[in-house]
Amino acid sequence: MAAHDNHICQGDSFSLLSKMSRSLEHKNKYRVVITSPPYFGHRHYGNSSYEIGRENDDCIFINKLVKIFLICKDLLREDGSLWIIIGDTRRNYQKLLIPHRLALKLVENGGYTFREDIVWYKKNNISSSSKINFAQAYESLLFLSKNKRCYTDMDSIRRLGNEAINLKNKSPRADKIQYGALNPDKEQMLKIREIISKSSATTPFVELPSTSQIAIAYGYDPEKYCPTCYRKFKRHVTRKRVGDHKHYPIFAVCNSKGKNPGNVWEISTKSHHGSEHFAIFPEDLISKIVRFATSKGDWVLDPFMGRGTTGIVCANLDRKFCGIDLYPENVAICRRNIAKVLRHKRIGHVATIR
Repeated sequence: MAAHDNHICQGDSFSLLSKMSRSLEHKNKYRVVITSPPYFGHRHYGNSSYEIGRENDDCIFINKLVKIFLICKDLLREDGSLWIIIGDTRRNYQKLLIPHRLALKLVENGGYTFREDIVWYKKNNISSSSKINFAQAYESLLFLSKNKRCYTDMDSIRRLGNEAINLKNKSPRADKIQYGALNPDKEQMLKIREIISKSSATTPFVELPSTSQIAIAYGYDPEKYCPTCYRKFKRHVTRKRVGDHKHYPIFAVCNSKGKNPGNVWEISTKSHHGSEHFAIFPEDLISKIVRFATSKGDWVLDPFMGRGTTGIVCANLDRKFCGIDLYPENVAICRRNIAKVLRHKRIGHVATIR
């Protein structure tokens, strides 16, 4: 990524985004918007009267963000998405439901599609000094898309099953791994379904087909392993369920590239770099979003870039970046951080050629 693949601007996000939305250069340009706006009533980052989060009323705060993200919608490509990392605020012994209200307004007033609310669990969260409130161990990550469908790349963020990650199951030999069904026996499958559909919670196990019988009927060698979690297929079969049995048997045949991550992401917070910025979110968090929601060469926009974490990740992953921040010192830090990444990549490239 070259220097001209970055647009780093200093100023008020609403004003600059409004100007960008009137420019053919920026309209429908960005594959994704990733940002973490200042939280309501939390920190002061400077003395500008344009700073978001210092409003006297939470409704005003939410409405300001809605206006900003509605402009972002015009800048997004038709298959683009919006990702907002935002925390809640407590007032008078209650939470204000800031993330939920923001998401609802973006759907109802902005026409966004609400795809997912991801919990960013911060394992190393700071203990609370409150005598009545729980420590805040997570923040909300709102995933919305411009239209019903948007670009995603699940394969880029798949992960091994828990058994493999935690080394509960050793990696089997290549000839012991089966990647899909082979010669399923439809007649046996129908018989198994009939037996199960007629069973009840009191049906003895001996009257039910064994896990090995089920595996073989569905085309899986019971002594072979799943390519993702390394469990034997006979352990993947549910022999007995209480209920309507419509989905019986449950066969957990994992994608060979890994399983879909859940919507709780455990990522530790990032330590401060001296006085670089008050609130740094980890590059691992942004990297996961960028890999999932964009491909190489795509443009990424961050209207509240801070020290430029999104830009740093984009530089590392060969994405193009446009960032905005209200304060000149943050703009300078962001440019310096991105330049450092690009410099290291050039050095590494030259070393590889040699």
